[in-house]
Amino acid sequence: MTEHGSAPHGSGGIDREIDVRAISRLGIWLAAVTVASFVVGWLFYHAQSRSVTRADPPPAPIAAAREAPLPPGPHLQARPENELRNLRASERDRLDGWGWVDRDAGIAHVPVAVAIDLVVAEAQAAVPASPDESPAAD
Repeated sequence: MTEHGSAPHGSGGIDREIDVRAISRLGIWLAAVTVASFVVGWLFYHAQSRSVTRADPPPAPIAAAREAPLPPGPHLQARPENELRNLRASERDRLDGWGWVDRDAGIAHVPVAVAIDLVVAEAQAAVPASPDESPAAD
């Protein structure tokens, strides 16, 4: 015999104090109340949203006309490296080639190297050849 009313080893005396059926019923009851609350809340929300939608007057036509239109979306480049290469090639052709800017006015563009040579030649022509050839004062 054991002292103080404790159960003998292996008899599961502590398990007799726990009512598994009552705990299971409580868990099922809590789950059912939770689901029912969710359903009631969902139904209430939809009923309220329908009544609020019906109570709202339709927007005035002038309000719709006053709304600013959205700006167009960005125009992204599909292949920016190709477009940059084409831009650089056209710039290089313009700087290294001959052509008319305005044929009627007689304005043409020349390659940069030729333009530099022309400017240097003009500058050399404007400067006297030696300082001794400067006109003397009479």
